[in-house]
Amino acid sequence: RAGRLVDVTRGWPIALAGVLWLPACGAGDEGVAFMNDPAAANEDRPVVLTAPPSIPATSTSTTATSTTTTVGSTFVASIGAVTAEELGGSWRPGCPVGIDDLRRVVLTHWNDHGEAVAGVLVVHADHADGIVTVFERLFDAGFPIHSVRPVTEFDSDDDRSMQANNTSAFNCREIAGRPGVWSQHAYGGAVDINPLVNPWVRGGRVDPPEGAPFVDRDPSVPGLIVAGDVVTEAFAAIGWGWGGDWTDTLDYQHFSHDGR
Repeated sequence: RAGRLVDVTRGWPIALAGVLWLPACGAGDEGVAFMNDPAAANEDRPVVLTAPPSIPATSTSTTATSTTTTVGSTFVASIGAVTAEELGGSWRPGCPVGIDDLRRVVLTHWNDHGEAVAGVLVVHADHADGIVTVFERLFDAGFPIHSVRPVTEFDSDDDRSMQANNTSAFNCREIAGRPGVWSQHAYGGAVDINPLVNPWVRGGRVDPPEGAPFVDRDPSVPGLIVAGDVVTEAFAAIGWGWGGDWTDTLDYQHFSHDGR
């Protein structure tokens, strides 16, 4: 599969020799692409980040399983094509974006335990580079992200992904409660980050319901997003809007290229 590996701590292209590529095959195989030895490949100008202190894990539950792959402490990302098989039920004929317009982004992030691990997002090709820039900034800041897995690993069920506090992007679905109106996720132009601790609040409803304890925003909670923090600033820097700035509802997990 075509792809490019970039050490985005410097933005230099890296030869694909010595790269380990594990294609995603669904639940239980997250699918990662990273250097076997990032430090060796960059020993001329090493940039090694110190892991942040251990972060208490957020309690979540899901039936989906995935293998967590711990990687080196240097931020590494790759952007490549995505297949219909990898998209599974998250894409179908009639979706507002074609498979050829989507990209599979593999990147490192800090998890709840202060470990640098590999994650996978699917986004529109137009936004792939910007998303890498955002996640590099979050990595540099030590911001914890519980997991980054395609929604396909949750049977393309957004509710299950949210309940698992999973960060995801593309999913060909309508806006909840608005039949016939495509979500920005259906275009590959939105990302939901740590949705359990950053729920969507609309009137008396909280999605996911398990996120109700986090409606009162406490910035000391690991992975929780508040105005002016590194997450909102990183997305604002690439021109994306935050659902936490909305007035009719508050979608603390949601970032999109057009602010919707």
